[in-house]
Amino acid sequence: MVGRRRGRKKEKQKRIDEFELRRELRRQRRPTELSDKESMSKIELPEHPEEIRIGGIDGGGTQSTLVIIDGKGTPLTEVKGPSTNHWLLGIAEATARINAMVERGKQNIGISELIPLDCLGLTLSGCGEESTDRQLTAMMKEKYPNVAKAYYVNSDAIGSLRTGLPNGGIVLIAGTGSNALLMNLDGTIIRCGGWGHFMGDEGSAFWIAHRACKYVFDDIDGLAPAPKPISYVWPAMRHYFNVTDRKEILPHFYKDFDKSIFAMFAKEIVTGCEKKDPLCLYIISENGRYLAKHVIALSRKAHNDLKLAKGGLKVVCVGSVWKSWDVMKDVFIDEIHESRALDELTMIRLTATAALGACYLAAEEIDWFFTKPYEDNIEVFHQYKRKNYIKPRATNDSSESKGD
Repeated sequence: MVGRRRGRKKEKQKRIDEFELRRELRRQRRPTELSDKESMSKIELPEHPEEIRIGGIDGGGTQSTLVIIDGKGTPLTEVKGPSTNHWLLGIAEATARINAMVERGKQNIGISELIPLDCLGLTLSGCGEESTDRQLTAMMKEKYPNVAKAYYVNSDAIGSLRTGLPNGGIVLIAGTGSNALLMNLDGTIIRCGGWGHFMGDEGSAFWIAHRACKYVFDDIDGLAPAPKPISYVWPAMRHYFNVTDRKEILPHFYKDFDKSIFAMFAKEIVTGCEKKDPLCLYIISENGRYLAKHVIALSRKAHNDLKLAKGGLKVVCVGSVWKSWDVMKDVFIDEIHESRALDELTMIRLTATAALGACYLAAEEIDWFFTKPYEDNIEVFHQYKRKNYIKPRATNDSSESKGD
């Protein structure tokens, strides 16, 4: 009996030893199996803030901007470059363009191309998906090891948001394509749109151009009459694409399709608005309604601390489409009001490049902090308060554009 008890004690002791051994082995492995974040925190930085070099690239569907700052947040140089959207270009071409921009930036500030930046933030159109972000980072490190010691990669929406706001709010991008993102104060991120021209891009220059062409094609076919006469838009299409009939336009839609070039046709629609063309005014107003729908969708998921803050929910508005705010405004605000989703809204535009937000995020990635001049990077261009709202009279026949 005693022998069995002793045997059980030995077996019990033996099992405890095995568990302890496994824990010890795990402890021994940890120093050599660092996560990406742990590795970045161990990067050696220069002793003086003035010697630190942090880069940030804001990449859109048409162009990109690089900014390099020092450890105090002082901008040292700014470089313009082409699109860096890897979904349109492929990761190999996107990384080559990033490398070329950084090389030019280093030349501008007089440092060798062989000296890596301490960290490079990449907030690019097409990024924000973990697996492809990792692929892009891996290719940068493999093919261009002298670009930077560490990387931060995310969507262009995140870079724009952090250029203007320190923590939470909405960013609504309406450029070549469209994208919207909400960041709550706890860091959680919720997206709406950003699916590209095949599945989305409502509110973008691409959408405006596509909508205009679709109205013309359907009207001429007799499939569906355009909501307003096509007397301006159809000649504008022929002139822009340098064609005489619809069949000649088809290569621009398919075989020779270039999203940025196609989206630039939206400028002709904006010109039509300046000439008071009814269909152009209708299309741009309709576009404003879709942008409002992005805000409404995200506001329903925003925490109350964002909606009840002074000025209400903040929306950072990015992209050339916002230059047509005067045409979109009434329909946009009316859509917000009718949704009853918000009591107060503050709409903000950036006065500085969103590449600064990419720099701020890169600095935080390597645990380097400095005071960021958020208020200097923004301006408020519209505020909405539900209790003070007076519904405008229908203009541009925009009330007819409600819905799809």
